[in-house]
Amino acid sequence: MDVTRSIMFCFYPLYVAWNHGIALLSALCKQEGIETSLCLLHDQNEFKTRLSDHTGKYVGFSVVCSEDFAKSVLYVDMAKKAGKTVLLGGVWAGLDKPTPDCVDYVCRGDGETLPRFIMEGDRSLFENKLVCSDLDSLPLPDFDLFEDIPFERGFPILKGKRVLPYISSRGCIHECTFCQIRHQPHGMRIRRKMGEDLSLLSKRHNPDVFFLGDAMLPYHDRRWRESWGDFRHPFVCYIRADIEPETLEWLIERGLIGCAFGVEHGDEHFRNSVLKKHLTDEQLFATVETLQTNDIEYVPFFMTDFPGENFLMKTKTAKMAQKVGGYPVIWKYENLKGERAWAYQPQ
Repeated sequence: MDVTRSIMFCFYPLYVAWNHGIALLSALCKQEGIETSLCLLHDQNEFKTRLSDHTGKYVGFSVVCSEDFAKSVLYVDMAKKAGKTVLLGGVWAGLDKPTPDCVDYVCRGDGETLPRFIMEGDRSLFENKLVCSDLDSLPLPDFDLFEDIPFERGFPILKGKRVLPYISSRGCIHECTFCQIRHQPHGMRIRRKMGEDLSLLSKRHNPDVFFLGDAMLPYHDRRWRESWGDFRHPFVCYIRADIEPETLEWLIERGLIGCAFGVEHGDEHFRNSVLKKHLTDEQLFATVETLQTNDIEYVPFFMTDFPGENFLMKTKTAKMAQKVGGYPVIWKYENLKGERAWAYQPQ
């Protein structure tokens, strides 16, 4: 076997044990005859064994945030000391963070040209922030790579269910100051093959539920909506709380059984003037009412501990979380980068 035509993908699963990006890269590699394998970073001894068994030259690590990068560094160093060529990619890498010396190549953009690097030594993938403009040209993700790994995402209604992730877009049409998505190219790139893709994935993997993991589901796009055709299947997804009522009803008709959305803060002025969320309390509670009426479970996200935030502002967020209901999650702001929020001074 040509050991250069093989790669082992690795990542530390903080919240999700199924990685759509890795599954897509695996599909692209297999199209070119490149052998792929997967290792979740649970145990150092297990990783040493997998490194020893992996006769290929390349080991690729995916990191989403600072937390999983910090927990992955030890494994990255182990791979380098084992003589492997170490690749690093993922959301965190795209933020231009400094990386340790044990990493050979860092992908700051989209990774779809990875097979060209492995087959031809083309380093464009790591020298430029490449962008895949035509998502419709990509193959379906290789979820066989994850077949024996349980999927978990934190939605209470997903407990015990066979869940399959799927992402139909990249980027976002909004520019909230706190969100990492704003570091991607402006606007959205959309794959418009929903009915075709989900039908095939349903036949191959027989999921109970799809998890549509788009940063923002592109329900505003007419061609994306039309691409669903007659396909119906239970799914959960992210929405914006200012979604138009008729659009939310449209999603429910196609199988929506649960969703998550960002409220961010209980103070409407702070939410919109500083965080640029562009979400009114009226819009929020209209969406909540529709979800409750249709028995749709929902997870609203909030943030707290902003620099300059006083006790009254924190109290507003806590009260809002209680009023909105569902399964509220309150994150600390400390790991986010919202420059306008750092300059905020309460009135």
